[in-house]
Amino acid sequence: MQKSVTIQSLIYRNYLKNSLVPLLLIEVVIIALYFAINFYMSEKTQQVLLKEVSHNLQEVSSREANNIRNQLQAISNYALLIQRDQESFFADSEACFFPYNAPAFSTHANGAYYKLKDNGGSSVYYSSSSTLGEAQSRKAHCSEMLDPILVSIVETSPIVTQAYLNTWDGMNRIYPFIEDLPAQYGPVLHMQEFNFYYQADSLHNPERKPVWTGAYLDPAGQGWMVSNIVPIYRDDFLEGVSGLDLTIESFLDNILNLDIPWNATTFMVDKNGMILAMQAKIKELLKLKGLNTYIEGEKILTTLEKPDQYNILSSENGAFQQQMQFIFDSQLSISKINIDGITYIVSQEVIQETGWRLISLVEEALVLQPIVNIKQLSKEVGYLIIAAMLLFYAIFFLFLLRKSRQLTSRIATPIEQLSTMTRGLGKNIGSQEIAEVGIVEIDHLSNNFNEMVDQLETRTDALVALQLSEEVRAKEAELLARLALTDSLTNLGNRRKLDKTLTAENDRAIRFNHAYGVLLLDIDYFKQVNDPYGHQVGDQVLVELANLLKTLIRKTDTLGRWGGEEFLIICPEIDQNGILKLAENIREQIDCHQFPVIGHMTSSCGISLYQVGDEPESIISRADKALYGAKCQGRNCTKFL
Repeated sequence: MQKSVTIQSLIYRNYLKNSLVPLLLIEVVIIALYFAINFYMSEKTQQVLLKEVSHNLQEVSSREANNIRNQLQAISNYALLIQRDQESFFADSEACFFPYNAPAFSTHANGAYYKLKDNGGSSVYYSSSSTLGEAQSRKAHCSEMLDPILVSIVETSPIVTQAYLNTWDGMNRIYPFIEDLPAQYGPVLHMQEFNFYYQADSLHNPERKPVWTGAYLDPAGQGWMVSNIVPIYRDDFLEGVSGLDLTIESFLDNILNLDIPWNATTFMVDKNGMILAMQAKIKELLKLKGLNTYIEGEKILTTLEKPDQYNILSSENGAFQQQMQFIFDSQLSISKINIDGITYIVSQEVIQETGWRLISLVEEALVLQPIVNIKQLSKEVGYLIIAAMLLFYAIFFLFLLRKSRQLTSRIATPIEQLSTMTRGLGKNIGSQEIAEVGIVEIDHLSNNFNEMVDQLETRTDALVALQLSEEVRAKEAELLARLALTDSLTNLGNRRKLDKTLTAENDRAIRFNHAYGVLLLDIDYFKQVNDPYGHQVGDQVLVELANLLKTLIRKTDTLGRWGGEEFLIICPEIDQNGILKLAENIREQIDCHQFPVIGHMTSSCGISLYQVGDEPESIISRADKALYGAKCQGRNCTKFL
């Protein structure tokens, strides 16, 4: 048996060991867990955030790349249209008419032959290096019939800057019209010296299909551009090359004008790594110098391409060049690079038609900044907690020391009194007994308390079991009642719920003379959804329609599934004008909505208002007849009866 000690001795001996030390250890463990959990959560959140950002960046880049593909494909289709038109012209030696006013030509002071005035079509230039004979004069005049297509493409396409035909013997027909074109080109212009001509010849393009040039400086003074060019053959003779020009400015305004989050920046490079177009931030990031678009007084006599500093695969920054070479070779959609010590997330999308690449950069630190801020805030909070703990324990130690002295003189009598009062008080609140601790007063209290616990435990368990049983029965009844009135697919009220609501509204209309109305709505051609797509897609359409209808009805209206693809809306306190407006708005919103898989669909709606003497069946019958009438009128309409 344990030796008994006095309360005073026990308190003085154990208060520090049994009170302060365990509390201190617990708090230390809690703080350690706090910092560990914060660190773990920060790391996990950072990983999730980077993954989410990478995924979103890839989705945005992929969407924009598809947009670029579509626009470039459209230009290639325009080029094929020009090719067919111009080859037909050269194949028919008799073809000649003027779609606009008859052109006027003259010889320039520098010896070039050119079109004097704008008659609504293209400007024309014939190099002085060509002997101007009857055939050349006829070509300059009769090729006016090619202008309508050139004019139409330039005027309707937002990214095509100019369209032209360059012939083997030095003729250039270009739209829009350029005043005094010989002054721009000079007396001699060798078309075969330019990439927008020779890249379409038989050596470079034996398939005779549309091809894209790299970036070059336009001799017509439009600045840096790329061209989609096609060869124009008469049998196997190359009469010339036609092209459609896209300036770098039009690329920036219409193609690279992206709004990507996280302060991202985007640029386009060709298949060899040469930058075709870029946003201003890329120029600053790569420390690229500006390029002159045109030098006054100088003639461009051959292809002027961008310098090597604009090629990311031959950058003077060796580390950057190696990273970009890896990205090019791997064709990874998402990767990372380091530029001047800053890590960037890189998204890459390849335009298969041209081999061009749309590249977007997002600074990783900007993405992670919110996490860094939260991590720093967590550390500061942790340090404040530690400081508060130290202050608390200093005060608590002094307080406990004082209270222990007061307690020793007062504790024995209250414990003895409590022992007397608790003797036979109750019966049981727990199954565990309090063991003797060697303190006489407390041991008396423990024995009495144990007797009370044993008796109260049984009663408490029985009471808890009874309460749980009642709660379970109540919950089951509530669930069954709700399921009985709910459509399992759409989570709307079912036919039973609608019948109850309809009966209640009809009774209220009879008793208080309050009007109400019903809308019976049906999906048009719903069988054409289920048959080709299956009932699973049909169910998706019904759920989507149910969710849409919830947003369109009034708060006081009751919406439910009447059966199949039919939905019923019960509208209390409404007149004819109001219910017609509601029905028409619902029809229009469904007509505009894009549903999963099937896209567009329509609906028909039958409408009816309460009339004196109506029963629920009669108002529903009128709405059903109105719905049938709407179907007969061609569907996608509403009808009132």
